[in-house]
Amino acid sequence: MKKLIVNADDFGYSEEINKGVIYAHTKGIVTSASLFVNKEFTEDAVRQAKENPGLGLGIHLDLDAFFEIDNKKGVIVKLKKPQQEINEIKTEIKNQIEKYLSFSLQCDHLDSHHHSHLHPSVFSSVCEIASQYKIQKIRFFRKIYSSTEEFEKLKQVLQGYNLKFIPHFIEGWYWGNIDENYEVAELMTHPGYGELWRELEIARCCQFDLKSYLSNNDIYLIKFTDI
Repeated sequence: MKKLIVNADDFGYSEEINKGVIYAHTKGIVTSASLFVNKEFTEDAVRQAKENPGLGLGIHLDLDAFFEIDNKKGVIVKLKKPQQEINEIKTEIKNQIEKYLSFSLQCDHLDSHHHSHLHPSVFSSVCEIASQYKIQKIRFFRKIYSSTEEFEKLKQVLQGYNLKFIPHFIEGWYWGNIDENYEVAELMTHPGYGELWRELEIARCCQFDLKSYLSNNDIYLIKFTDI
């Protein structure tokens, strides 16, 4: 038996993305979403989350202002300023978490836009703050790091704060990857309307035979709170 969390990133970014996330949840296999707290359509996302209590929810930190971004690859490159900026970043993380909590929503996980929270220069601060706010699960995966040694070192930091991560991370949906070898996995998706690649993600998450396929292969859909 396998357990699969299907998480929709970027909830709150736009009205079209919000509609796509909710549709992929109600009509498809999305079980969880990650919420931007400071976007124009954050309040719309909060309202829809409360109208759909079966949707798991966590915070999608936005730390892009502190990093140089490779927009073609959709990844961060490096901090814009030297190390002394860390205190400013820590303040921003706390502000975003406190704003999330002001919505009176359960926060069952933490991740970030462009995976910025995983950057080695800020990861220990993210873990420290998540622990302070009793957020127990953080997106963390091997592929993003250049070496196994770096990954293992940061995993020790995470575990030192008694935080948990989903051991198998699937970065994007396609037929076959849900059949990979795992016990528990997170599948990252980006459903939304108005952009072809996001609409394709909706279509993938809502294929008419997908739920039957999962059931027939003993793959159970869960949320972070089920771990």
